[in-house]
Parts: sequence; structure tokens; C-alpha cells
Amino acid sequence: MFRPNAFAKVAGPAAILLAVGWTIWLWPAHFLWVYPASGALFLWFSWSGEREIKYIFLFLVTAAGFILPKLSPAGDSPALMAGAVAEVLCLWLLFYALSRAETSRQAARERAEEAEAAAAEKVRNLEDELARYRLHLDSTLARIRDKGALSSAIHDMGAAAAPDEVKARLEALLRKYFPGAAVELRSGAPRDFADHWVAERKIPLLVRNSETDTRFSRGLFAAAERSFMALPLYLFGNLVGFVRASAPEPDRFKSEDLRGAELACTLAGVSMENIYLFEKVNELAIKDGLTGLYTHRAFQSRLEEEILRAARSKVPFSMIMADIDHFKSYNDNFGHQAGDAVLKAVAETFSAGVRDIDFASRYGGEEFALVITGATRAQAAAAAEGMRLALEARSFTFNGKPSRVTASFGVAEFPADGAAAGQLVRAADERLYRAKESGRNRVVAQ
Repeated sequence: MFRPNAFAKVAGPAAILLAVGWTIWLWPAHFLWVYPASGALFLWFSWSGEREIKYIFLFLVTAAGFILPKLSPAGDSPALMAGAVAEVLCLWLLFYALSRAETSRQAARERAEEAEAAAAEKVRNLEDELARYRLHLDSTLARIRDKGALSSAIHDMGAAAAPDEVKARLEALLRKYFPGAAVELRSGAPRDFADHWVAERKIPLLVRNSETDTRFSRGLFAAAERSFMALPLYLFGNLVGFVRASAPEPDRFKSEDLRGAELACTLAGVSMENIYLFEKVNELAIKDGLTGLYTHRAFQSRLEEEILRAARSKVPFSMIMADIDHFKSYNDNFGHQAGDAVLKAVAETFSAGVRDIDFASRYGGEEFALVITGATRAQAAAAAEGMRLALEARSFTFNGKPSRVTASFGVAEFPADGAAAGQLVRAADERLYRAKESGRNRVVAQ
């Protein structure tokens, strides 16, 4: 509703009163015109919103209705008096109608204001609810992204074939989700105060702002380490390293970031444990538990592979069959523990006598089989002779008695002595038999 300013509120009534006064002064006999003019004043007051002055004017106009007829030139005539009373009554009716209308407008205005306030409150509630929904939506989307990232990280780390590969993928994952931050993986013992803090408490460390963190002095952190995280890396419950992330700006890392990084480190530890267990199981499947050499099955697979490789490359290779001399006597005279010690010693000697590219296995019982890659029969015989001499030079003590251990060797070459695995093994085994028949502790290659 329009409200006049302070000047209009004063100027309007003053103009009306001035016009009424001027009219009565010029035509005193027409004093009854003061009532319609007063009615205009009531309309003005009702429009302008003034209440107190309206009551004062109503009192004055009522008094004038009884005074002005007596002061008029017509005297105190009943008709003039009745007209004045009628006009005063009309003014009262106008005042009543205007008051009722104003009260109705005020009530409607109050209802409208209440409805507006209720609508505003409802809008505020809806805005708050919308803000909470958006926050929930953002949080839900973040959790979905985190779960997707977690699933991808699990798949990615689970596909790694070596612990170093797991560490590299963990480092790449953290760099991806903390862009601009410096990420470092440290293996081994603690190196600085942060590593020691994590190792002693066995919990991750989060420093939101190194300049305001009261746990550490400012000089411990570098200038680019305003925000800092350090997390332990475990393998089978043992602390094997640390994961560190730092950023030059404060409050770069939050609690949820620390939880995400901790989860990634846990996944990396589990992945490395799985790799270790897989390798261990695989090793137990292809390696002899007593000697640590490869098993008979592993030897057969390697022999087939070596034949295919040599056939393609046209480069020969040789194999050696070896047998411990008089092995049964060690078990009979000194017990099975002594026999096991002899087997371990022979295995160590054979492993030391071949190259990394060669292959040593326990063929069965006290028999051993070796594949010498890219070697002729003469070269393999020389390697066998070196192993024979090294074994002969070793001394043993069983039940306080000194003893010696020797072995016999048979050598065969691919493809000169056989083009198939069975032929090659048979040729080497026949030469081993001749070595034993010839007095043992010797190498037979022809």
C-alpha cells in the first residue's frame, strides 16, 4: 500500500483546512460545507494511515456541529440545527465505515503478512532441505566415486605380479587422487621424526597445518610440507615401510583423505601378502622341501622347454645326472638325520656349482638332475667335475666321527645323445651307471 511522506501528511490536511476556512470566511452562511470538507479530511487520514489526528478532528467537527449553527446569520433555527446534526451523523457514519474498512484492510494485511512470513519460512525450510539434499547428493556421489576408485584400485593392485609393482601402483594411485601433492614410499626402518612417530604409535599421522600444529616444532617440516600425511605399510603384521604425502598449502588433506590413503595402504599390503603367499605355494609345488632344489616334475617341464628352445636356436645344451655314493650307509650307520644333512650339503654344492641360468633339481631319493643351458657335453662335464671336487673336499662329522661324501655323474648332450627328453635322460642315466660301475666318485660323459 502506498504511504505518503511526512511533508504530504502535513501539507494535505493543511490545504483542506485552509480551503474550508477561506470558504467560511467568505460565505459564513454556507458553514455546512465544513462537514463535507471534513469528510475529505477523514478520507485523507484513512488514506495516509494517520489515526490519532483523525480522532481529534472527529471531536472538533462534532463540537463545531453544535456551535456553528448558533453563530450563523440564520440564527438558532431548528432546520439548520437538524441539518448540522444530520451532517455530523453522516460524518460519524463515514468515520465508522472508514474505520471498519481500515480494520478490515489491517486484518487482511496482517493475514497477508502472516501468509508471507509462513511462505518465507517454508521457502527457507525448502532451501535448507535442498541444501541438505545437495550435500547428501554430493556425499553420495563422492562415496560412489570412492567405491568405484576402490574397486578399480583393488583390481589394479590385485593384477600386480610383484611387490615392487604393487608399490608403484599404490604410489600412482595416491598421486592421482592427491594432484599436486608429493607422494613418497619408503621401505625399511624409520628415517625421520614422522616415521618414528608412526612406528611408535602404529597409527597414521595427519598434519593439517605444520605452522600451527602444536605436536611438532616448525623446523621439522620443509617449506613445501604445510599439509602432511604419514602412514605405515604392513606386511603380515610387520612394519615394512611408510607412505608419505605432503602439499605446500595448509588444510590440503582432511580426515577422509587420511582414511582413503589408509585404505589404499591396507589394500597394497594385502596384495603384497597375496603375491608372497602365491609365490610360496608355487615354490612349495615346484621345489623340494628338504633340499630347496626343484622337484622331478619341475625338471621334466624345464627339460621340455630347453629342448624346444635349443631346437629353435640350434644351440645345444647338456644335462647331468648325479647320484650320492653309498648314501644308504649314511642312513644305516648314522641315522636318517645324517642322511638328510648329506642331501642338504650335496644340494648346496650343486646349486653353487651351476650358473643362475642353469637348473638344478632333486630327481628322486639321492639322485639329482641338472640342466646346463647352452653348454656342450665337454663344458657340462667340466662343470660336473668341479662339483665333484667341491663335494669331495667337504668334511662331515656324524656322531663325532669324521666322514666324506662323494657322488657319481653322467653327462648327456642335446641333440647328439637324444632328440627327446626320454632319450636324453636315458643316455645320462646310463653314463651315471657306468660311473658307479667304474668305482664311483667320477664323471662319465662318453
